[in-house]
Amino acid sequence: MSDHPTPPRAGSWPRPQATPRIESLLRIESDGTVVALSGKVEYGQGIRTGFRRIVAETLDLPLDQVRVVLGETASTPWDMGTFGSMSTMTDGRALRAAAWFARQQLLVRAAARFGVAIEALSFGAGQVFAPDGRAVSFAELVRDQPLAGDLPEAPPRAAPPATDSPMRQEAMDIVTGRAKYAIDVRLPGMLHGSILHPPTLGARLESLDPAAAEKVRGVVQVVRDGDFVGVVAERALLARTAAALLKATWTAGAPRSGGQDIVLESDPEAEEAFRGAARVLKAEYFVPHVSNASLGPSAGTADVRPDGADLYTATQRPFPLRDEVAQTLGVPKEKVRVWPQLVGGSYGKNGAHDAALAAVRLSKAVGRPVQVAWSRAEEFRANTHRPELRGELEAGLDGDGRLSAWRYHSWTNPHTYGEAGRMPERLIVATSGRGAVPEYRLGKADIQLHLRPGKVRTGALRSLAAAPNTFAIESFIDELAEAAGTDPIDFRLAHLDDERLRGVLRAARELSGWDARPPEPGRALGVACAAYHGTYVAEVVEARARAGGRVRVGRVWCAVDAGHLVHPDGARNQVEGAVTQALSWALFESLAHEDGRVLASSFADYPIATARDAPEAIEVTFIGRDEVPPTGVGEPGAVPFAAALANAVYRACGVRVRELPLRT
Repeated sequence: MSDHPTPPRAGSWPRPQATPRIESLLRIESDGTVVALSGKVEYGQGIRTGFRRIVAETLDLPLDQVRVVLGETASTPWDMGTFGSMSTMTDGRALRAAAWFARQQLLVRAAARFGVAIEALSFGAGQVFAPDGRAVSFAELVRDQPLAGDLPEAPPRAAPPATDSPMRQEAMDIVTGRAKYAIDVRLPGMLHGSILHPPTLGARLESLDPAAAEKVRGVVQVVRDGDFVGVVAERALLARTAAALLKATWTAGAPRSGGQDIVLESDPEAEEAFRGAARVLKAEYFVPHVSNASLGPSAGTADVRPDGADLYTATQRPFPLRDEVAQTLGVPKEKVRVWPQLVGGSYGKNGAHDAALAAVRLSKAVGRPVQVAWSRAEEFRANTHRPELRGELEAGLDGDGRLSAWRYHSWTNPHTYGEAGRMPERLIVATSGRGAVPEYRLGKADIQLHLRPGKVRTGALRSLAAAPNTFAIESFIDELAEAAGTDPIDFRLAHLDDERLRGVLRAARELSGWDARPPEPGRALGVACAAYHGTYVAEVVEARARAGGRVRVGRVWCAVDAGHLVHPDGARNQVEGAVTQALSWALFESLAHEDGRVLASSFADYPIATARDAPEAIEVTFIGRDEVPPTGVGEPGAVPFAAALANAVYRACGVRVRELPLRT
């Protein structure tokens, strides 16, 4: 990797397209390199390597002949953002279609050149071969007429089963320390900025005395614009030192009220079903706020000029960031360019662009490039956090132990970017309501989502509301299984119609040896499952409950159906990482605050799981069929873990855990 960010390139501005065109996704350069373009960004999920492989295998190319450009707003297609484990499912599919369409165009052109039938041609190493041995390179075939045209709606050919896993493209730079992150960006004449954060969400700046800050040697300017205050200095330490000397008086914002209540399912016969049930059970589950706790704090560098701006930052949403900056500066969108940088951990928080937007405002004020890099304390206290959830559950069982009635009311805060407030119902259901409607045959159902503002700033975190909702629902399913006198896996299978979800449950049962490992005092297995954006996962967790309430996770078995695997080892890595992070949420993480003032400022007062807490082993099996298009694996592995662990603890020691982090 270069020591400097990629310089801006001239070129036409890509626009959102109703019908994708091949030239917006794929091009062949004069040296034969095939360039794949996607508005998605790489932040650890491995899509750069996956997209590279998709194009290479479709065009019968070696991997090193494919280059992938991600998220650069000056050259890639418009994209709404990278989240929801959808990159491979959407852009991976589009790139495969583009590569297949390119293959057909290259064959047509080669057939005309050689005067032979298309069926007689063959591919290899960036060339098309005639039966008599004549060859023509991809570069020659597009020299006078670049690839162009609307992509056909017909699906491309099925990919061959992936049996090997090439090294991740960024891996060597990361492990050797050569990788460059957002905080490593250096521009000529660059200054450093630090901002003053309000003590609580919604607080307003009443007065400011900048005198002490302005006396710090190396300070260039104290910038105030309404409630926004920042210091620009020659060095980062000077900027932070000066910002700490600012004397500010804040007033509390207006009381945060309001919210939305959304009915997800409402059967008019639900109340009658409850009255007729042979047995009714109720339970309430709670999940606290947790921090994104990324290893790399937020950073952004802005170079604002009269004719536009360039931004270098870690972002999951380069195009929305571009649009917001253009609006802030009052310039056309095409005058703002975002250059995504390597991300030091991102689970949703890089959809909010605080550091980058602050850098824009400071750069505009001083007329020079400015970098803003948050401290660890800022990351904990000022960033977005996963919302709380209180899940109220009630279910009725008939005389045969089957579900006849179901009620689930989820009380939570907005699982999206930005501050709490009213959002379109579609967005609420897609984020804050994710996982609230399970796949089971529920009988007559009443499912509602109650969205309320939180006292702290809330936003997206890996899997959004799916992990909290699944903790409540899958834990309660185990309670119902016990009430029905049924094995937890058998109970689930008896209420499921989806064969793919049934398939991962059966696979997890076999993989873990569920039936051969009956519970014993202090040690047992627990199970949970989920369907997430087309990916199906079931997990069995071994819990060891120790004296004093301590819980140790033994082995974890995961069965996953994500369709065709583009990069098997990368998929396995994602599931293992998701399980480990979910373990941290389940056992350790809870963001303490007093009336909206976050108390944590470092990992000393916000513990996360370490290597000592990791499972003894994580065994993953993939059971998807290769003819099924691929779906994502970045988030699904985190969704059922907490419930599986809590269910295992109950079977081990008889204590039902209904609140996280797990304490027995």
